[in-house]
Amino acid sequence: MEKFASKKGVSVYAYKGDAMTLLAFDLDKNKTKRFVGFTIKVSADNRTFYIYNKMKFKKEIKLHRKPANANAQLSSEFSPIQKFRWIHVPSTIHYIDNPYFGDYTYAVTPRYIEDGKLLPPDEELTVNVTIDVAPFKDGDITVGFTRSFISSQAFGYHFGNKLNLKPKDAGLTFNIKAQAGMAKRFNRETGKNENTPFTYEEIHQYLGWQARDRVMEFLDEVLDDNTLKLDVFAYDLNEPTIIEKLLELAKQGRVRILLDNYPNHIKPDCAEMLFDAAFREIAHSEDDIYRGKYGSQAHSKVFIQRKKNAAAKAVKVLTGSTNFTTNGLYINANHTIVFNNNKVAQVYADSFDASFSVENMAAFKKSAIASTDYNFNDAALPDMTIRFSPHPKKYVDGFFKQITDKILNAESDVLFAVMLDESKSDILAALHQQVKAEDVFTSGITDVRNGMQLYKPGRKTGIRISGISIATKLPKPFNDIIKVPGLGHNIHHKFVVVDFKGENPVVYCGSSNLAYNPEQQNGDNLLEIRDKDVVTAFAIEAIRLVDHFSWLNRLVQEEASEDEMTLYDDSEAKKWFKKYYNPNDLKFLERTLLMK
Repeated sequence: MEKFASKKGVSVYAYKGDAMTLLAFDLDKNKTKRFVGFTIKVSADNRTFYIYNKMKFKKEIKLHRKPANANAQLSSEFSPIQKFRWIHVPSTIHYIDNPYFGDYTYAVTPRYIEDGKLLPPDEELTVNVTIDVAPFKDGDITVGFTRSFISSQAFGYHFGNKLNLKPKDAGLTFNIKAQAGMAKRFNRETGKNENTPFTYEEIHQYLGWQARDRVMEFLDEVLDDNTLKLDVFAYDLNEPTIIEKLLELAKQGRVRILLDNYPNHIKPDCAEMLFDAAFREIAHSEDDIYRGKYGSQAHSKVFIQRKKNAAAKAVKVLTGSTNFTTNGLYINANHTIVFNNNKVAQVYADSFDASFSVENMAAFKKSAIASTDYNFNDAALPDMTIRFSPHPKKYVDGFFKQITDKILNAESDVLFAVMLDESKSDILAALHQQVKAEDVFTSGITDVRNGMQLYKPGRKTGIRISGISIATKLPKPFNDIIKVPGLGHNIHHKFVVVDFKGENPVVYCGSSNLAYNPEQQNGDNLLEIRDKDVVTAFAIEAIRLVDHFSWLNRLVQEEASEDEMTLYDDSEAKKWFKKYYNPNDLKFLERTLLMK
């Protein structure tokens, strides 16, 4: 879904994502004299507030009125946004246990400085656009993303700068409602920052965001309905609440689990071995859990709801890139996809049944499932194709060429978030090629440090940044952020968006690493979804991650100024907006792309 509004040379697009909105702005070039950014006022659920900035003008700039307090001065009423787009996520700044979902109205106003004073917002230039902000659901498909903001200003504000996802020496499960720490948060009633206690559950809910909600909802549906049972593909497994729910289903004899036994998962004290032992101790049958790894790994992350009867028909499935772990939900950038559709669920159930034994797993690569394109286009489903690996080489050659050609022949844009993009793969090589080209807007993030390509003014080549080795010591007014060494990946997604603003949008996603050898060795599922709204949700996720990590990447390569960072005033304004009007600049491509 997207909404557009325009008035007197000011234009605004609002794009619907998963519980977030991408706002894109445009301003006629003849209105840029003394222009210093955009104010964004939000109205929802009888509340009105301004989007906050972290930077403000130098003290020499006079404001149009006196802010109520120091925090208020950072609102975009007094500190305009000096970008041509913004992603709004409910509760990122205003921490709310249960954020409001529904219609949000965004009032966007270009702001100006004259004679050293910020002029009041001009209602004649204010454009209002209203859009539904809610978890992404379209027919039978629901998409959820983790927040992946543990290294962020927002996380530090809510929870401090200490990594604390579980108690020291915690076992497989622990009391997530126990207090985890204290943080200074702004109290609206007193107008002061006050020490506020928080629990492990609050941290998990905040970081896991919509992906966590979808996972827990899915499991609770099975627990609450005795006519259902659950089949599970799991690679890593250590998230305490998930483990509690799976063990409860094991007591009731309503779950089967195919759990990977790659070498890291069979070390004596690893979580997977501890879970294995706990499961077998209480399960109705030891045959309800099977450890295996195909040619290399059982890499899928899938829950399947089935009827608890002789037919055992599948009714619903959850898939995606999200491992059922604290890293997967609370550190990594990940996605979940839920299909409330028995036809889609059944092909996943068939894949599970064709894998759940030593003999089946060894024979899977030669099965019909491994060489079949499962195509769907029902009324409540997006047009899509699902593939299950490991595949025969010839089959991999065929669909890799299709995906590679789609990327190389993109019409408008290529956006991606791929954990490792240096493996042998024509698909990944095509991403590298597009990043270096100038024909379409290309932007993406990986967890590979080598070969980064940051934005360069005056060039249309794309962006390829990294989620690792980021700067954590930041210049003022930013606070230092958490460094998370030894915790795996920040970017664990494996998705590529092509032409989200084109005629034939598509996203490739799921658990597949999009690499040549793993597609022939790993148990994975790769989804190809050709639906504009779904593709847009993934495009916004890619833009969000590139936004968050780009500056943290740049600070690693460039020495940060010791002076406090401030907004550009009118005498310096062209330093930030000139690039948006230069046809030979990537920012120009971005601005015009989002206004199509």
